[in-house]
Amino acid sequence: MEIDKILVAARGNGVDQVAVELACKLGKKSKAKIYIVYVIEVNRSLPVDAIIKPDMELAEKVLLEAEEYAQDNDFEVDTEIIQAREVGPAIIEVARQNSVDVIIMGITYKKRFGSFTMGNAVPHVLEEAPCRVLICREPKQ
Repeated sequence: MEIDKILVAARGNGVDQVAVELACKLGKKSKAKIYIVYVIEVNRSLPVDAIIKPDMELAEKVLLEAEEYAQDNDFEVDTEIIQAREVGPAIIEVARQNSVDVIIMGITYKKRFGSFTMGNAVPHVLEEAPCRVLICREPKQ
C-alpha cells in the first residue's frame, strides 16, 4: 500500500510527538505529504469563530513543534488550526478535502467512571473515516 498523504490529528498531549514520528516513518518510502491539524472545540455558548486565546496559543505551539520535526525529517508539511463544535467531524472533513490515505490520532490513557475511554472524537473518526485510521495510545500509567 502506497501512502502519499497522511493526516495527523494533534491534541496538545504527550502523544502528538509520537504520532508525528509515526507519520514520518510510514511516509518515508513514498515521501508522503503530512497534514497536521489541531481542532479547537468551541463551546456552543460561544460563536464558532470566537478567539479563545489560551487554546489558540497552545495550538500554535503544538503545530510549530510538530511541523519542525516533520520538516527536519525532509517532509512537506501543511498545518492548520480549525475551530469547530466537535473534533471528530472536523477531522473527517479535513481528511476528505485532502484525500488522505491514513489518519493518525494520538490519545492519552484516561478513565471515565472507572473504565477506559477514548472520548467522542476517536470513535467518530473510526466510524466515518474515508481511509485507514491508526490510533497511537500512550502507555497505561
